[in-house]
Amino acid sequence: MSFHIVMRHRNAPQARQNHWLDDNRPEWITTTPEVAMRCRAMADQNQPIRVHRSEWGTQGPVVCCECEVATIREIDEHQYHVDFKNHRVLQILPLVRPVRGQACYEV
Repeated sequence: MSFHIVMRHRNAPQARQNHWLDDNRPEWITTTPEVAMRCRAMADQNQPIRVHRSEWGTQGPVVCCECEVATIREIDEHQYHVDFKNHRVLQILPLVRPVRGQACYEV
């Protein structure tokens, strides 16, 4: 089973702040406490997370990479900052089509 974070393409309008190294590798995100705690659980188990990048323009949805959680810190009671490291570009078709507003899923 793998944990996937759903993100918008780096050029798409963003609901939360994030920063990408390139089109396939997010450097960091701001996210909900629930997603941050799930990222922490994956880091504690030495398990990578996968990044599902949503469709944007002519680029279809893709599981663009797998990466490890580097650090997690609380910004306030409603949002957390999560840094990533050790990215591995995947570029594979997603098995799940997230609904609008869905931040994560497991497959």
